[in-house]
Amino acid sequence: MTNVNAYSVLMFIANIVLAVPILLAVVQQAKASMNIANVVSAVYILISVGFFSGDFKAFFTKLGLSISPVAYVILAVFTFLIARDFGELRVRQGMRKAVLMSVIMIVLNIIDFFWVKSAALIPLFSITWTYVAVIVIGIMKWNIE
Repeated sequence: MTNVNAYSVLMFIANIVLAVPILLAVVQQAKASMNIANVVSAVYILISVGFFSGDFKAFFTKLGLSISPVAYVILAVFTFLIARDFGELRVRQGMRKAVLMSVIMIVLNIIDFFWVKSAALIPLFSITWTYVAVIVIGIMKWNIE
């Protein structure tokens, strides 16, 4: 049980660190900030796999999907694609992918509300607020040139 508690506290703090470059990247349409989020996501994949490797089932039943390696793989893939779009000046496509990423991650958090109940509050307070902000900013800049 100590691993689950340590992991949840670590990921609460880590998600706050991850939220900042994601939000900055969408506000500024910046490739560099999204690349930072991509690298951070990749590091969190390694941390998550390290914690999850002991008892994979126990972690999923106690903490859910939204702070699991699955969530960080999804984030890493989307941040890579969004950074590529921003780098090639396809800002419109990048913003639309950012909105899609946020919707998928919010859906994971909603699934966790029904699956792991109060453990879903960890990502809610640490990073889901960023996904909501990304959706709002992304819809406001949906047709940006």
